[in-house]
Amino acid sequence: MSSLFLFIFIIFSNLTFASSVNPTKITRILAGPGFGNNVMIAVSNKPKDAPSYQANAIYNYAFDGTTETGKMTLSLALAAYAAQKAVWLGGTATCTLYDGIENLKHIVVQ
Repeated sequence: MSSLFLFIFIIFSNLTFASSVNPTKITRILAGPGFGNNVMIAVSNKPKDAPSYQANAIYNYAFDGTTETGKMTLSLALAAYAAQKAVWLGGTATCTLYDGIENLKHIVVQ
């Protein structure tokens, strides 16, 4: 029983420290050879509940643009940026792709 409570605590604590922002607009998208497979997104509103290690002053979220999911995410991000549509973004509470920028978990385009 205590293992179950520990498991639930770990799951919910991870969700608690992940950032989210809604609604907002994408203001910048950065990709290039200097960043490997990573794509970085900047948004007009600062994410709430951003982890303390999210220290980048410009970019808020990063994702791998070479995976199938990453390609779909990049397509959605570019379309939202070009049309200046509102988006809802959520982070993973991890910063493994690029130092100081939280990994992107999901994007919803309005």
